[in-house]
Parts: sequence; structure tokens; C-alpha cells
Amino acid sequence: MDVSKSHYPLFVLLMSLMVWAAVCTRAGASEYDFAIPESDPVPWSFGGRVTARYTWHRLDDSTAGYRRLYAGTDPGADTHDVQALAELSASWRSNAFQAVLLTHHDWTRTFFDTDWDHAVYEGYVSVSPAPNLTLDAGKKPVLWGTGYAWNPAGFLNRPKDPDDPGLNLEGRTFLGLDYIRSFSDGDLNNIGITALFLPVFEGFANSELGENRDVNAALKLYFLWHDTDIDLIWFNGPDQPHSFGIDFARNLAPHFAVHGELAFQKQAPGQTLQPDGTFGQTKEDQVSALVGLRYLTTSDTTVIAEYYHNGAGQDFLWGVPASTASPAAPDSMGSTATLRNPGRDYFYIKVSQKEPADILYLTAWMATVVNLHDHSFNLQPGLTWTPVTNLEINTRVGIPLGPAGTEFGEKPDRFRPEIWIRYFF
Repeated sequence: MDVSKSHYPLFVLLMSLMVWAAVCTRAGASEYDFAIPESDPVPWSFGGRVTARYTWHRLDDSTAGYRRLYAGTDPGADTHDVQALAELSASWRSNAFQAVLLTHHDWTRTFFDTDWDHAVYEGYVSVSPAPNLTLDAGKKPVLWGTGYAWNPAGFLNRPKDPDDPGLNLEGRTFLGLDYIRSFSDGDLNNIGITALFLPVFEGFANSELGENRDVNAALKLYFLWHDTDIDLIWFNGPDQPHSFGIDFARNLAPHFAVHGELAFQKQAPGQTLQPDGTFGQTKEDQVSALVGLRYLTTSDTTVIAEYYHNGAGQDFLWGVPASTASPAAPDSMGSTATLRNPGRDYFYIKVSQKEPADILYLTAWMATVVNLHDHSFNLQPGLTWTPVTNLEINTRVGIPLGPAGTEFGEKPDRFRPEIWIRYFF
């Protein structure tokens, strides 16, 4: 039908009257039932995020960490890191089938070098032959445990930054099965089983988990019992310590939750500091534990606190000068300057305030990690601002504090301000 512009208002009026008459006629004959059919869901989805990050290192050349990290160089009083990062995601879903891809692209310039890094963080397919059963194959993140800053029972977890929880973490390559069942009555509400098989293919998949063609296995049993989430975790492999873990999480009130983890690893690798300043490799049974809480006040202040015992940790002699070490030692000793919390006992607390002084979309926070043996600590104040949808601006300052010979007192930085801007699409 060809409707000229001059007759368009009349055409719209006539069509409206016809629809109105049809509806009234149907309503008079029977109960009114006018439903708009739902549109078919789009199977494809695309997204991602880009991040620009700048870090300024104000150096302390009197520390052992500085001497180890910058041995044989002269960085001056300051160094600067610049990072540009892009992560691209795509997924496709059709009925019981799903395919997911997440790629990571990272350009970093530091005092030491400039580097490009490209990696596939996720690349897997999932099939759900039944509503309570899912089969996975490919590379997918493993996030086991209930801890916020640490996960001693998360034997397959990648290390995370608790003050930048939005970071994606590289997955593990596995064949997996997830099964869950619910119960309508009784104290046990849900049970779940997750089984993973992680083969090692040198240079391609799980190279850090053993020798080529090794097959590692992990199992997690989940229970929702008396409103408490409980996981039983097991992990083992030809070159991996036999590991057992348990975790729990429970809301004691709408504003108050507790959580914890306990892990045992049989003949796990460790290291001890020798009298000559070198590190020796050992194997021993290790027990690690974590207990924590999360509390939300009526004024939107959130407190997260955790105690962590690291069964693999040592009371290192942090101030051992690099000159006392053997020629093979600097790399291993230098790792303690950058390794995250290699000591034995730590306390973590983070206090965040939403919209302080009624500043919209701003969150202010303060976090600290304390080494409970030498009483040194790292203080981190920070701000997160989301002025518009999908845009996030973050800033924080790392301030290691402690006397000479302590973990944080021997860090290479006096303080470390950084800012990053992240955009989601």
C-alpha cells in the first residue's frame, strides 16, 4: 500500500480505530487477553573492556628489596610503569550449548623493558544435557574458596588482587562436570559436585602443573546445610602435592557474614633461607588456614577483615644483602621482593565508604596487609569513581611501612601511587 505524506495522519487514525474496534469486539465476546509475543533471544553477545594504568615508583635505595631488584642498574630516585590493556569477549548460546571466548592483550613499559602479551584467558564450550548437569571443555577460570584476599583451599586459583577485584584471571584448561541437586525439605537444601581433569601439554595447556602429558584431577563437593555454604575440595597430580581443603560461608545477619578455609597439602614444596643468604628447597606437610568476616553498617560502610596462616610461608631474613648470596641466588632472592605475602601469618582489613560527603558515584577505601611476625605492613588508601555508565576511574597509593629487616620495611618503594581508567563496552 502506498500512503502519501498528506494522507499519513488519516491512515494512522483509521488503523487505530480498526485495532480498537477489534479489541473491543473480542473483549465483549470473551475475557480480554492481549499478549505481545516475546522476541527471540539473540544467540551472540560481544563485549570487552580497555584499561589504561600508570604507576609511579618512588624508590628507597637503602632497602634490600631495592638492591636485589635493581642490582647492576641505576634507576635513579623514581621509575614509572605504563600499561595499556584490552580484553575482548564473545559468546554464543543455543539451547543447551554455549561457547565463550575471552582474549587478553597487554602492552607494558617498565624500567626494565617494554613488552607485549597476548593470551586467551577463556575459551571453552559448555553443554547442559539436563537443567542440573553441565559439561565443560576448554579454558575457564577456577575460583574456589571463600576468602577475599587469599584462598588457601583454592589450589587451582590464580593469585588475585583484593584491591582490584574487577581483574579477570586467566583460566585453567580442563574437562569438567558440574552437577547440582536441590531438596525441598530438611536441613540439607542443595548438594553439588564439580569434577575437573587437567591435562598438561607443554607450551599449550597447564604447563605450570607438571610434566608433559601429566593428568591432574580436582573434585569439589558443595553443600548448603542450615543456610551455610560448605565446600570439600580435593586436588592431586603426578607432580602436585596431595591436597585437601574445606571452606564455608554463612550470613549471620543481612549485614554480617563470616567465612573461612582450611587446607592440608602433603609433601608440598617450600623453601628455607640458608645461613649464606641462599634459599634451599624442601618438601613438607603444610597446613594453611583463613578466617574472615564482612560487615555492612547502616551508613554504607563495608568492613572486610581476614586472618591468614600460610603453611608454605617462612620467617625470612628480609634484610639479607644481595652481596652475601651465592651467584645462583639473586633470582630466587629477588622473587621475595615481589612475591605477594611469602611470610607465615598475615592480617588483612579493608574499610570502604560509599559516597562519602554525599559525593555521588564515589567510593573511598583504605586497606592494609600486616605481617604479624615482624609487625610491618602495607597501607593502601584508594578511591573508585564511576562518573558515567561503564566508565571507572581508580586510584590508590601503596605505602610500605616497617623498620629495617622486616618484610614491608625492605620493599624497594617508599610509596607507589597508581591510577587506572577502565571502560566497559
